[in-house]
Amino acid sequence: MTNAPVGWPVDLVSSFSPEFAGQVSRWLLDRLPGEFRDTKIRNEPVALAWVLQERVRSDIDLMRRLYATARMSSGSANPSVLLEALSEIGAQLLRTEREVSVVVSAITALDHSKLSTSDLD
Repeated sequence: MTNAPVGWPVDLVSSFSPEFAGQVSRWLLDRLPGEFRDTKIRNEPVALAWVLQERVRSDIDLMRRLYATARMSSGSANPSVLLEALSEIGAQLLRTEREVSVVVSAITALDHSKLSTSDLD
């Protein structure tokens, strides 16, 4: 059995597992807005992974901008609490970015025909 790469999500089976192809789209969809469950790409892990990568990058950029301007622009009566919350959310986004990156690497390493996720229907 091969060990999962550093940063592999704890809630997703290894890419070497026979269940990976059936679970990866669910894992990606769980991290995207619910509207993606009703789209035609819901069974396309490569497309879902790309969307998720872009979304997470955008969210990280937003958190950085919010953190940089929170003290002066937020109007918060307790900006230190706001900064702490933004920092925690930013750290979670960075973890998600790492997880998505290793999952994308696993997806691209597999033959796309093995990524049939018709069991999601």
